[in-house]
Amino acid sequence: MDGLALAPTDAPDAGDVALIERELVAFNVERSLPYDRRPLCVFLRDGAGRAVGGVTGSTNWGWLYLDCFWLPDALRQGGWGGRVLAAAEAEAVARGCRRARLYTYSFQAQSFYERHGYTVFGTLEDDPPGHRQVWMRKDLSA
Repeated sequence: MDGLALAPTDAPDAGDVALIERELVAFNVERSLPYDRRPLCVFLRDGAGRAVGGVTGSTNWGWLYLDCFWLPDALRQGGWGGRVLAAAEAEAVARGCRRARLYTYSFQAQSFYERHGYTVFGTLEDDPPGHRQVWMRKDLSA
């Protein structure tokens, strides 16, 4: 492989990204289990059908992976967060998931997730500076 060169970018070509993801999935499947990855999103919609909040994530290998969870301030403390989370977990269980994992930040919603049965399994200090990233999990079969 002559002529190799490193090429950092903040505007990657979609085909290049797809190559890396496709090859990593193939590598993982060869050594583990077939992927059964599917997106899982729960949106909270207003009367006009517009999304006003919700959660994004996916399921794979018996796990629910929660990525982004957001509700506007006016809808917090009213039980909507718990309902959105419960809906995501219920769909994950229907797909055969037994566990869930996510990360949050010390300035976000750690106590919310703890109230809903999540426990901390790791932290990354000073990420972002002055705060910490908190990794959490939950057994969905309980």
